[in-house]
Amino acid sequence: MSEPVYIVSVVRDYAMYDKCIGQNPCCTGCTLVPLDNRTENLGVPQRYNQFMDSLEGEGWVVFCHEDWRPLEPLAPRLQGLDKGCLYGPIGAIMEVCPHADFIHITGSIQQCRKDGLRLRRNRGTWKKPEADTFDCQCVIAHTRLLRQKGLRFDEKLPFDLYAEDFCTSAWLKGVPSRILSVKCRHYSGGKLSERFWQGLEYLREKYRTCEKRFPTAVGRRNSYGGAQDKPIFNFRRTPWARLRYRIKK
Repeated sequence: MSEPVYIVSVVRDYAMYDKCIGQNPCCTGCTLVPLDNRTENLGVPQRYNQFMDSLEGEGWVVFCHEDWRPLEPLAPRLQGLDKGCLYGPIGAIMEVCPHADFIHITGSIQQCRKDGLRLRRNRGTWKKPEADTFDCQCVIAHTRLLRQKGLRFDEKLPFDLYAEDFCTSAWLKGVPSRILSVKCRHYSGGKLSERFWQGLEYLREKYRTCEKRFPTAVGRRNSYGGAQDKPIFNFRRTPWARLRYRIKK
């Protein structure tokens, strides 16, 4: 028997939401939960936590932005997955080596501007299903896991980096993150705001004593936790660094 799938989005632009989710036939069979944020404009984590507090049943929860669009039927892809893991379509993983660390993008999505132009494929260099963190555009979890582990979104991160923090807090509780290979498109673009950099400094302080170093999927060398004084490279942009540091796996 198929389990319920809830697609939860914090919505300010209903035209974009309807295009990506509300009127999307690939969301057929899912329960759509648009959280109207046009008036209060609360932080996304706060809205997500409110939904988790109100949900009584069991099933899969897809926390996604209003501009994230599945391009294939989503509900069937979730049936039979390990309920003890977090899932997402794209994220990052840290390859730890003796003299330097490397951030690999993992997973694959289509990405374009809000108007649909400049469509391109964002494909990771890491081919295995493991991930350390996901991009905030989409994070998937089962309600059983959320309740058993007491997982929450950090409301001090109103828009940026809350998914990365969610994965980190899950890892500290023994919950792994894995890539879900699903065809999808993210209608997003733009520069990183000051809010992002403030959030990154917050995570660095929050996980200052964490033994593991965590990457982000955005930016070139952004990380928190672990040995912050150790050289770090984005593998896609600087693969030559392996030769420079004579690193062997």
